[in-house]
Amino acid sequence: MEVVVLALGGNAILKRGEEASFSNQYKNVKESAKSIASLISRRKIKLVITHGNGPQVGEELLRNEYAGASVSPLPLHILTAETQAFVGSMLESAIANELKRKRVKIGVGVILTHVLVDAKDAAFSRPSKPVGPFYSKDELDGKLKEGKFDYVEQGGSYRRVVASPKPLEIMEIDAIRRLLDDGRVVIAGGGGGIPVAKSKNIIEGVSAVIDKDLTSQVIADELGADKLIILTDAEYVYRDYYDKDSKIIKIKAGELSKSLDSFQSGSIKPKVEACIKFIENGGKEAYIGNLFKLDDILERKSGTLIVP
Repeated sequence: MEVVVLALGGNAILKRGEEASFSNQYKNVKESAKSIASLISRRKIKLVITHGNGPQVGEELLRNEYAGASVSPLPLHILTAETQAFVGSMLESAIANELKRKRVKIGVGVILTHVLVDAKDAAFSRPSKPVGPFYSKDELDGKLKEGKFDYVEQGGSYRRVVASPKPLEIMEIDAIRRLLDDGRVVIAGGGGGIPVAKSKNIIEGVSAVIDKDLTSQVIADELGADKLIILTDAEYVYRDYYDKDSKIIKIKAGELSKSLDSFQSGSIKPKVEACIKFIENGGKEAYIGNLFKLDDILERKSGTLIVP
């Protein structure tokens, strides 16, 4: 039976410009669940679903700030754990309900997932991942007095940036594999996973955000998956995003890797990188396409296909 890893982009949970209310997020998740349940009902596969958590972590960081006078703030890796459970719960409920509606007797389970990173990863000395709220210059000066952190300017405002180290190992991979073998759909690796590092054989959480597409690729590698599917708000990978005639329909990983640096960092580039690595490590097919065209992607009517 084919093993498929399906990585859901942030618009599966919250569309651009939408208020981050629970009702909005659950509405979007239920819509995404229809496509996922349709895939499960029509194809005999073992399915792992990963997802982003950017807006959710941003909201939790705001709650940390607003409630700071009353309760102690939580570290970033714990906020990732919280949002894994939050988004995972919505996905599990929505997919299970859709499967029940289709009379498909397959269980769904969420695995709280820790991901090992190297404490000496160069990313820790070059933080680059924006997180949390935007600050004015005066607000930033006030926050920097409370605690030193790195930041970037974005459109006249300022945001904190944290390290984004490479994922090395999925700590719960055996549990994921057992649930798959038991016939369940598994939701894992949310938000790139809870980042942990080893120090004298002790595992400890670290302040970082791991790219969820790269974590999806590591999960796929460790499971020996056949397919990696990365869903986003773009219909194809484009050589020039502003030129829709430059779409890539099918390409070999080796050829795509030659132009990797031409793609936008923090957006499509990690998705392309994840697909290239997956194919290089023995994967059969990798896809990048639109979240709401999953059937068309697998039927080769839409999306970019990356092959060996």
